[in-house]
Amino acid sequence: MAFHLLISSYQHLAKLSLLLYMSVASSFISQPEGGSSTNNNGGNTAVASSVLKGVDVSRWQKEVDWHRVKEADITFAFVKATQADFRLDPYFPANWEATKRVGIKRGAYHFFIPSAPIQGQIEIFKSTVTLEAGDLPPVLDVETADPLMTGEQLRQNMRLWLETIQQHYGVKPIIYTNQNFYRRWLQGHFQDFHFWIARYSDVAPEVHHNEKWMFWQYSDRGTIPGINTAVDMNFFVGDWDSLSQLCMPEMVFSSEEVSPLKQLKHMQPLPY
Repeated sequence: MAFHLLISSYQHLAKLSLLLYMSVASSFISQPEGGSSTNNNGGNTAVASSVLKGVDVSRWQKEVDWHRVKEADITFAFVKATQADFRLDPYFPANWEATKRVGIKRGAYHFFIPSAPIQGQIEIFKSTVTLEAGDLPPVLDVETADPLMTGEQLRQNMRLWLETIQQHYGVKPIIYTNQNFYRRWLQGHFQDFHFWIARYSDVAPEVHHNEKWMFWQYSDRGTIPGINTAVDMNFFVGDWDSLSQLCMPEMVFSSEEVSPLKQLKHMQPLPY
């Protein structure tokens, strides 16, 4: 059964690769201000010559054999670091270290809870994640709304997190969300940020003409050697150099920065 699932997964990947080339071939990889590469599905860009395959993981995948993941042609990985204002993903330190060790481009993400104090959500990420040169930008994962909070309040808190994190790390974060949530709550409101869109379809994500998406999460049922459960699968449309241009530049951190490993004893692990 596992063998057939693996074959099916790779067949689906090949199909999506071809469809992605056809559907967005005229809309990717320009050179924006500051020399970073930007994906844009609004036209006026060069044609992408390749796509890169990546995964995103959290405690649900448990222990990952990152050497085998690397051998499966995975180029990048986003790793869950924090949630709300007090929860640390217990597998973050191990995943964070191992992805770098095997040569997979790594990025850290925060799962945003609208009802949690925003300053606490900022501080937990800053105190948990130390970015190095070559790491992908921080990601704010926004998938849920609060019935007691207006859309304007939700977006204000999101923007505070994004701008504070950008100031702290010196790189603009990425917003992760799904296609429906984007349409209802975010469309047209974050034109100065890039998106990572979850859309489980053969059709590429759709965003406001003044907004851009960089990554496409096309499946939550991927099968990859080295990961014993289903895993989210992602595309970056561009080559290794384009992906590298998005990453953290050379920089110096304060000697007072605390290792994420040392933070473990101060954090409450996710209970579910």
